[in-house]
Amino acid sequence: MIDLEQIRRDVEACERGMNEEYYLNWSGQKDDLDTASVLDKCPSLGERETVDHISARRQIAEPEEERKLKYLHGVTVGFYLASLVKDLNDAKETEEAKLTIDVDGEEMAYRMSRVHMVNEDDRAKRHAIHDARIKASHGLNKILVERWGKLHNTAVDLGYNNYTMLYRNLKGINFTSLLNEIKEFKQRTDKLYREKMGEMTDSLGVSLEEAEKHDISHLLRAKQFDPHFKKGNSLPALKETLKGLGIDLDSQKNIIVDIEEREKKTPRAFCAPLDIPSKIMLVTMPQGGYSDYSSLFHEAGHAEHLGNVNPDEPMEFKYLGDNSVTESFAFTFDYLLTDRNWVNEFIKMPNVDEYIHHAFVEKLFFVRRYGSKLEYEMKLHTDGLPGMDQVYKSVMEDGMVFKHPRERYLLDLDDGFYCSQYLRAWIFHAQMIDLMKEKFGEKWFLNTKSGNYLTDLWSVGQKYDVVELAQNEGFQGLDIEPLTEEIIANLE
Repeated sequence: MIDLEQIRRDVEACERGMNEEYYLNWSGQKDDLDTASVLDKCPSLGERETVDHISARRQIAEPEEERKLKYLHGVTVGFYLASLVKDLNDAKETEEAKLTIDVDGEEMAYRMSRVHMVNEDDRAKRHAIHDARIKASHGLNKILVERWGKLHNTAVDLGYNNYTMLYRNLKGINFTSLLNEIKEFKQRTDKLYREKMGEMTDSLGVSLEEAEKHDISHLLRAKQFDPHFKKGNSLPALKETLKGLGIDLDSQKNIIVDIEEREKKTPRAFCAPLDIPSKIMLVTMPQGGYSDYSSLFHEAGHAEHLGNVNPDEPMEFKYLGDNSVTESFAFTFDYLLTDRNWVNEFIKMPNVDEYIHHAFVEKLFFVRRYGSKLEYEMKLHTDGLPGMDQVYKSVMEDGMVFKHPRERYLLDLDDGFYCSQYLRAWIFHAQMIDLMKEKFGEKWFLNTKSGNYLTDLWSVGQKYDVVELAQNEGFQGLDIEPLTEEIIANLE
């Protein structure tokens, strides 16, 4: 007899355990990722019977219980899939953590090599790092081919035509409709994108069509603005920003900032919710630069969201739900760095027009990139693995114009169509910021009423999906027009 309450306890324990494993590995405190042992402690989550039972319960549940069961169904499918590939998951992350590359006699940790690459001004040296990273990734791809083969086969075994249909059902997202919206966005911004990105690559002496992925990463790193985004100032800038909203990060004992430098620590900031809301790890290893500030502010948005959830909310609303919601709150802080008023208040740079222009070129770049990823992932997860390396290259180059290495076709990929949740978050974020400016003024980030408004939204976790959240705030639903208009207005 399946005990639903025990499943809920197991899910929470597994969520905590998995997040702790990733925290220790990504923060450089542990080489070997061991998610398998976490899953082994909750064997019911790796059983098909559990998935089928929850699916059946959804059909007869009352609306509020069905909402929780929907989220529970999604996560138990995720755990079921994870249990089938747990050894491959651990092998990939462990291999990546231990992997080193050699560039002209200099040894670099694979994870840190990207930092070296994007910071390297010499194009030949940058290409050498990029090439070494591609060669080193062959072993990772072998693991991922086996992993995705199992996941695709299991989706069919669960009764779906393919992995795409499985996640369309679990997430309740019409990927085709979303892709059509993004294609229209790309069409409306295509001339602008090619012009602005072309101006950037011209500075390297290459056209956009000739540019390689490492060139674009280097350009988006925006080293010219480094004097204004110093390594030691990112965390103080975050704290001062939060104070403007009436939030004192130093007094939030449940949000623990891990700023320690470790050799194998991933250089990009991340958030690890070890126990929502009582223990949230905000992990950063400051490098300096605009993108470093951006990633810290993004992850701080996650940390504040999860750290302010009402502890009495059901487990499903604290740990599960539509991650488009938490990504929207992450963007709320991340894209303060594109707000002229915030920049004038906290950064005070003389070349603010040039900087804002760059920030919106980057935003346009990423929305288009994730739209291209969605298009590719729909093909990959519908048609299967054979030949998809070339499809990846073709789709990404069609959407982004510059060269993409086909070897990245499984590395440039997140499980469960997570790219769709970023896209929906970008759309809602633009709507929400317009609303906050209307409610609290252009400098909403200096208004404690804004902080109260946000903490109220954060308190229910992810009870509502992002469409419901938009409707709760007075919109008819998600509308991409504010995002499109914002980008065009700042670049034309």
